[in-house]
Amino acid sequence: MRLLVLGGTRFLGRAIVDEAIRRGYDVTTFSRGLSGEPRPGAEALHGDRTSSADLARLAERDFDFVIDTSTIAPRHVTASAQLLAPRVGHYTYVSTISVYADYPREPVDEDSAVLDCPADADGTIESLGYGELKAGSERAVAEAFPERHLIARPGLIVGPHETMGRLPWWLTRIARGGAVLAPGDPDRPVRLTDARDLAAWLIDNSRRRIPGIINVPGSEDARFGDLLTTCGEMTRADRHTGLDLRWVRDQVLLDAGIEPWSELPMWAPDIPELAGIWTVSGGRAIRTGFRYRPLTDTVHDTWAWLRLEAAARGTELSNLAVGGPSASGAPPVGLDPAKEEQVLAGLG
Repeated sequence: MRLLVLGGTRFLGRAIVDEAIRRGYDVTTFSRGLSGEPRPGAEALHGDRTSSADLARLAERDFDFVIDTSTIAPRHVTASAQLLAPRVGHYTYVSTISVYADYPREPVDEDSAVLDCPADADGTIESLGYGELKAGSERAVAEAFPERHLIARPGLIVGPHETMGRLPWWLTRIARGGAVLAPGDPDRPVRLTDARDLAAWLIDNSRRRIPGIINVPGSEDARFGDLLTTCGEMTRADRHTGLDLRWVRDQVLLDAGIEPWSELPMWAPDIPELAGIWTVSGGRAIRTGFRYRPLTDTVHDTWAWLRLEAAARGTELSNLAVGGPSASGAPPVGLDPAKEEQVLAGLG
């Protein structure tokens, strides 16, 4: 199988390349080369998709399928898809559940209304909006590959090599020990998808040339308390005193000025604006073969990766910076320790 990955050097793209090489596929990546190189075994082509001259490097190549993990303006996705249409059997575009017009306020499924953005739109996340940019890119792929495209709409993706740093932040925070500010209700759902599971499913369904739109919102089995407790077990935090989670009501945290999702990663308080965040329909992904690995496996492997990263960089885990601005343009995650101490001190 000849696979082209548009991207392929960071997080999900890296996981796709790794899985395809493991299966013995002939893998080619096309990226600017700014985030490193794919693992040995993949052919690396360098180019900027916003440049017609660079994109032309793909004009004489044939592939069985392409998986696009990038986040660029719809008009550039249109150019790529139109160029590849005569030479590629199937196009999979990795989008996001943020394309839904009513998300995260309302429950959504694959038939829910999507944000309005044309396939020829130009601009950035800042000028268009993340969800709008992705929605326009979906339309670009659908127009260039009618009946030969899969639109995957994942939710929260975690696992080794995570670039945003949500799960890494909780792991390093809990490993630091002491009283940990835990947001809201420990029984509240949190839906996570391991990038490696998503990569395997994307390859399976691209190879099978499954068409259509499929949400991948994450497993329904986990709770926030499970997540933080598992982080404690994996990091063996406060070996002598045990894991000390201080669960604090949503309103107390909001009144303290703590930002949901960013300062306390994955925290979605019980407010109308986020009422539907964990109620995205995911049955279609299960019916097409998606299998979520246990939460413990994802947390364990992410912690092992973090320790290796710290050793490779010659730094303490507490100083390891793995997050940064995300593809969605969101700011880096994490709560300032002084702010956390201030809120904990105010609890009495």
